[in-house]
Amino acid sequence: MRKLSDQFMEDLNNPEGKLHPILTRVKKDHTLMLAIRENFINIYYRGGNILNIRENNKGFYQTSFDENYNQSVLLMPDSPTQINHQDDSKNWVDSFPFRKNMMDEYFSTYGKAEREFQQLIARENNNSTISNESEYFVADIEVTESDARFDMIAIRWLASHRQSGSNCKAALIEVKYGDGALGGKAGLLKHLQDMEKLISNKERYSDLLQTMESQFNQLDELGLLKFNKGTSKTKVKLNPGEKPEVIFILANHNPRSTKLKTMLGNPDIKKYAQSQLFDLKFFVASFAGYGMHAKCMLPLNEFLELL
Repeated sequence: MRKLSDQFMEDLNNPEGKLHPILTRVKKDHTLMLAIRENFINIYYRGGNILNIRENNKGFYQTSFDENYNQSVLLMPDSPTQINHQDDSKNWVDSFPFRKNMMDEYFSTYGKAEREFQQLIARENNNSTISNESEYFVADIEVTESDARFDMIAIRWLASHRQSGSNCKAALIEVKYGDGALGGKAGLLKHLQDMEKLISNKERYSDLLQTMESQFNQLDELGLLKFNKGTSKTKVKLNPGEKPEVIFILANHNPRSTKLKTMLGNPDIKKYAQSQLFDLKFFVASFAGYGMHAKCMLPLNEFLELL
């Protein structure tokens, strides 16, 4: 399960903790995103991993940075490979501007627009000036399961239902950036087939929901979710018996192209609009921006009317 140990959480949250300077920096820098994994975290910048921190059972944390980002062979910051105390974390924080520069140069040649867009969506809905108004909170990005992979997994928590953590629903989200990403081996139909396979496997789907609950609750404990729960102190709880939403976010569709309309008219895709396993939805922005609300999620027939 993608979850952090109590000690990991303590070292992040406690002002005296070994990892606290890194959490503090993430909170102050909206270009960074902390993602929870199984006993490790990834710090993302523009959708790329700027720092991996893995818990070691010997009382320290192992760190790593993908040096493939340094295609320009810039001088690499001398950051510690282990975090034993706060000074090690501060050293990594001090190196972020240099590593960002490396990654900027890398992305200028090897762009990852879809991943960058995912991080923007997560930021807007989790921790921004409008996140309290959002009704979808992103628990994770770049999620890989045995039967499927998702760009994002989120929890739908309607603004009118915040009095109880059990009034939530899972949302499995796929982002497509540009019309060129709609087809092929990772196209819309393939994702629908994979999601159907995963959700129909009750054991694996239940495990995924438990992971989503844990990730959301730990992100909340770390202060990385900005929203008003009212007087409720209840932890989020997802019901495996409730149909999730499968949502497509189709970024920067070319309105002059007929490709999307033709593809969504395919009977192999249209049948999923009647799925007994999930509710198929398509995100339409509220004028502009990334904030996700229930009213922004259209069923296939309503979405087709816009094309």
